[in-house]
Amino acid sequence: MTPTVRSRLLAAGVAFLAGFGLANYAIFRVPPPDQWLWVGFAAVLIATSAWAVVISDSPRPVSVWAVIGLEFFTLLTLVPLLWVVTLAVTPGDAVPTALVPEGWDLSAFSDLRQSADLRGAALTSVLAAALATAVAIPVGLAAAVGLFRSGSRAARWSRVAVAGLLMAPLVVLAVAAEDLAVRAELVDRVWVVGVAQSVITVPLATWMFVRLLRSSPWNLVEAARADGARRRTVLLRVWLPSAGPSVLVVALTVFVVAAQDLVLGAALTASPGSATLPSALLSLPVAPESVSLAAAAGLVWLVPTALALVVLSRPLTRLLGRSS
Repeated sequence: MTPTVRSRLLAAGVAFLAGFGLANYAIFRVPPPDQWLWVGFAAVLIATSAWAVVISDSPRPVSVWAVIGLEFFTLLTLVPLLWVVTLAVTPGDAVPTALVPEGWDLSAFSDLRQSADLRGAALTSVLAAALATAVAIPVGLAAAVGLFRSGSRAARWSRVAVAGLLMAPLVVLAVAAEDLAVRAELVDRVWVVGVAQSVITVPLATWMFVRLLRSSPWNLVEAARADGARRRTVLLRVWLPSAGPSVLVVALTVFVVAAQDLVLGAALTASPGSATLPSALLSLPVAPESVSLAAAAGLVWLVPTALALVVLSRPLTRLLGRSS
């Protein structure tokens, strides 16, 4: 559907007013070097306004509102990331006063490399997330197959329950998990953290597998079954080659979500030597050098996630963008 001329002109007016207001605020209230950051964003908004006027009567289905929303989304994503970079590279015990780094000191990354506690916490997070993923993939796939094949009311309510588990407050679940771990004397065990994280990973894997199964080549599967192929042969030679990349995407997504868990990791670990990385970073003292160390650890922890997102962006978009 092509947006109307009125809609595009209204979006152009909003973009111009927002850009004009931000430019004036930056010029009169924001000191350098942050001033150039806000002026640059204001210039982008004003340029978007001019572009919207130019294409206002174009037949191309371009939404100016969507472009403006993407620009604000980019700003709200990059500004916190820039602040983390600034915290990580601020020299010595100085306290940063601007978003843009005023100096570069990489000593926090050297301290991170020498910190045995944070290295151990990162390893704990990886092991717990790997166990949670190993549990979630077969259980989630089996549950998704059952939900997909059954069209009964119970199956529909089961899908609602899966969505409810994804939105359930983890604090409540963490309290119950902590109480059970303390009673069984299983605190500070990596495998306990991994099993507890299955509360997150199993519903997520189930939801993603249901979406995957809805677009699987079932005509090929049925043809193979009609030709007398065994169930195992159909699974390994027909369904898995076509769905294998999507299964890998599901596994990596589940692993990343589990590795970022803070609540369950903090609830089930009591000693610094057994903590997961998010809970270990949370327990660092509030001091300039500790803040720099935590920011450096966060950036290093972000790198593999960002790389996975870049490499798997297309298959992940296809999987999550499939209609239900």
